[in-house]
Amino acid sequence: MLEQSNFGVEGENSKNKGLKLGWTLAAAKWGLSVAMCLLFGCYMAVLAAFPVGSLQSLKEKFVLSMVDTPFGKGGGMLLLFAAPLLLLSLLAIINLEISSRTSVFNKEKVKGRASMQNLPVITRGRMGIVSAAELLWWGKKLKRIGLHLGFIGIICLNLLFLPVSRGSVLLRTIDIPYEHAVKYHQWLGHFMMTLFTLHGLSYSIAWYSEDRLSKLFDWAPHKVANFAGVIALLAGVTMWITSIGWVRKKYFETFYWTHHLYIVFALFMTFHIGEVLFNVTFCGLFLFVLDRFLRFCQSRNSVGVLSTKLLPCGTFELTLAKSRGVKYHALSYIYLNIPEVSKLQWHPFSVASSPYDGDSWLKILIKPYGGWTLQLQDLVSAVVKLGRCPSNINAAIEGPYGHESNFFLQYEMLVLVAGGIGISPFVALLRDLLQRYQRGQPNLPSTVYLIWAVQKSEELQLLGLIPASTICPDYKLKFNLEVHAFVTRETSPFSLERGSETSDLHQHDRFKMPRILASLIDAEASKHPMSIVAGAGNNMWITACFLASLLGYIIVYLLINLFIVQPFEQGSVKDGNSSGSIPRWITGLFSVISMILGVVICGGSVVSLWNFLGRLHQNTSGAVEENVHLLSTSDNDGTAFTDECADRLLDPSNTYFGHRPNLRDLFDGYRKLQRPGANVGVLVSGPESLQISVAETCRAFNTVNYDSRRVAFSYHSVSFEL
Repeated sequence: MLEQSNFGVEGENSKNKGLKLGWTLAAAKWGLSVAMCLLFGCYMAVLAAFPVGSLQSLKEKFVLSMVDTPFGKGGGMLLLFAAPLLLLSLLAIINLEISSRTSVFNKEKVKGRASMQNLPVITRGRMGIVSAAELLWWGKKLKRIGLHLGFIGIICLNLLFLPVSRGSVLLRTIDIPYEHAVKYHQWLGHFMMTLFTLHGLSYSIAWYSEDRLSKLFDWAPHKVANFAGVIALLAGVTMWITSIGWVRKKYFETFYWTHHLYIVFALFMTFHIGEVLFNVTFCGLFLFVLDRFLRFCQSRNSVGVLSTKLLPCGTFELTLAKSRGVKYHALSYIYLNIPEVSKLQWHPFSVASSPYDGDSWLKILIKPYGGWTLQLQDLVSAVVKLGRCPSNINAAIEGPYGHESNFFLQYEMLVLVAGGIGISPFVALLRDLLQRYQRGQPNLPSTVYLIWAVQKSEELQLLGLIPASTICPDYKLKFNLEVHAFVTRETSPFSLERGSETSDLHQHDRFKMPRILASLIDAEASKHPMSIVAGAGNNMWITACFLASLLGYIIVYLLINLFIVQPFEQGSVKDGNSSGSIPRWITGLFSVISMILGVVICGGSVVSLWNFLGRLHQNTSGAVEENVHLLSTSDNDGTAFTDECADRLLDPSNTYFGHRPNLRDLFDGYRKLQRPGANVGVLVSGPESLQISVAETCRAFNTVNYDSRRVAFSYHSVSFEL
């Protein structure tokens, strides 16, 4: 009895400690959030106040007070415009680390109307689908546009690179994945190039009226390098034109390659604005260069392809080896490069497996559409049909990227809408939910509806990749899963049934036996896992890379100033040359060189140590055992799924032919099944037309004002399009 009493006391103490730790983490997270909001507010206040003419004397005093520092006049700009965002990035890393220690299952289910961020307002137009929060934010921003077009454009340039830093800690902190942040990059790019174009036109017209148009070609050493600005503007306009929606979609290769002119644009813009104003753009460029360097380091690692499966619909599945330290979520995605196909082309693919499926691999589904995917299909088909093992198919990977949390778990009911191969992220999501239910995790969605539209019935076999009864044998008792499939280009289910009149006597009922044309497993590929060095990887190592790179920049800058700038200026003074200081554009070049060397040398040293220790602690024996399990669960003859479809998700009763889904009717039916005031999570993956239809349907059922009698539909897109 005494032992039982002691055990109860210890359990109660452990529970109290857990509660205290939870409150401590919550308080720390709240305090960090307040500090970050205050810091961001101060930064925005500086941006708003800087162009004000009445504060000119105060600005000059502040800039002159920094002249005696090693950074000179640029130190003031660095302190005003770069320091707040750099400190904000550091606080964001700490916030992410605290968030990773709290449990997502303690969060309450969302109720009431959809939030401003999840409420679509504009569904058609060049800006894509715009939420109420984004529209309100841009409305306020547009009201602050002043007369200083060039300076506002430079501020936009500082922010331009933040959304396209795929592993940005700032975006991860507010849980905006890269695929959603790209549209903010597009908005900023259009706005910035409009400002820079008007800036250039205003000067050109002024000089033309003065008969001094030749000043466009001036490259004064100690003044503004006009011709450098012209070159930067031409590079920017070229990128701008090729990024217009219809041009980008019709000539994507042109868009992709011309967008590499950002290097020319950023470099000559630095020559144009000089070192002082370069410090205004420093933070955005620094974080982008650091992220790009981490991506480069990760992509240098050759990743083995553990297995391949070819399906009759043309889609094929690749299983990629990964290190146990590489973490991802059910809705994550990766960038894939196959050197045997092209050493330069990278393509994004949604992960089609759950993190609970295995620690040493992840899966993706690829449907051939264009030249690159068709070439990859030919390569995979040749390797699989020859049965060549090892397959010698190596991949380069960047990622995984995506949402920082499993946001879909906060909803009591989910509606998943997919088009074609857009089912891939939902294959991962459903596998993840089944795994969580099998593990007995609490606070999970109780109802999931899947609406899937395909062109041909053979594509329906992709749902065979969700072995519901195998993962969670009693899943029907734990949550309600309903599937509605729509085959738009077939008018009858004849092709899905065995008919005596058909010439193919061996045609199978695809509802009963999904087929695999061929498959191949290469156990040797486990020796080449995905690198743990990733921009969205371990927070402690990211912090170390960030601080080391920043310190490296400061050291290199001071060394250049000590051994190049100061001796040159002192020699000019001795020679009596009053204008013999280093040209303005060269000091800007020194700043760029300092930033790049700081990231490559100091940040690279940390990355090398990170990679070395990761390989040292990697458990290859565990990976081999897991891959043996993967082999054992595969079919013996490589031609059919195992008994994954004993409990089928699709059958003739929930498959419809000859028409698209009527989303309004379906959503209205779901609404009637929910209690008043419920909030339904709507996730869509598919072409742009499908995203617009789903967004418009959500908007039709939502109200801006909260109504406790209505059911809200919160819109989330998990599609990726540039």
